[in-house]
Amino acid sequence: MSTAHAIVLAAGSGTRLGRGPKALLPWGDEVLVTRAARAAALAGCTVTVAVGPRAGEIRRWLEIECPSVVDVHDAHLGMSASLRAAVRTIRGAGDDPRTSPADPSEIRHRLRDPSPPAAPSSPPHSVIVLLVDQPGVDEHVIRRLLDARAPGRVARAAWNGVPGNPVVFGIRDLLSAAALAEGDAGARAWISRHPHLVDDVECGDLGSGADIDEPADLRAWPQCASRRPA
Repeated sequence: MSTAHAIVLAAGSGTRLGRGPKALLPWGDEVLVTRAARAAALAGCTVTVAVGPRAGEIRRWLEIECPSVVDVHDAHLGMSASLRAAVRTIRGAGDDPRTSPADPSEIRHRLRDPSPPAAPSSPPHSVIVLLVDQPGVDEHVIRRLLDARAPGRVARAAWNGVPGNPVVFGIRDLLSAAALAEGDAGARAWISRHPHLVDDVECGDLGSGADIDEPADLRAWPQCASRRPA
């Protein structure tokens, strides 16, 4: 039976936005990080959330929605650090993907290693990488992308014809993407090297790929203007 896992990258400090970690931005009666975790769970995924600044507060919000949370101690290095930290919980190997062997048989051997208790019990068939600051990505978008990924391929959301996020990987390609990731580029380095393996999946009819990066972006999301619930 196919299994799906979601990684929510939520370790940014929100410097450009100027309101603290975007994970804690209000969204109705919750915050963005719980919204993202809940959407992934509703789509049938197990979930891991990568957190950075104010991790304790974020963990308290996630106690019910997501018991699998990983601290990104080098979150200042960018999205790549969050991706690597989250991928390590899936693999259960505890080592940095940068040092992973290129031999596929060795990768498969490491993937069979026992995972930490909060991680998936076995390597998932598909892993979707979600950004915490995309509130227009809901369970319907996630399901479409998971359903669209073919074996050996990567499914990437397209928004009115423009490629973007989220992206769904098979576990082996995700390991490679994490190993190549630098700075805030996340999986973009891997995608730029393997465009022939990427299928764009139109999602503009289901939601929005707009992210929240600067104060002006908040105009599109009035839900984020309300006071965060106590």
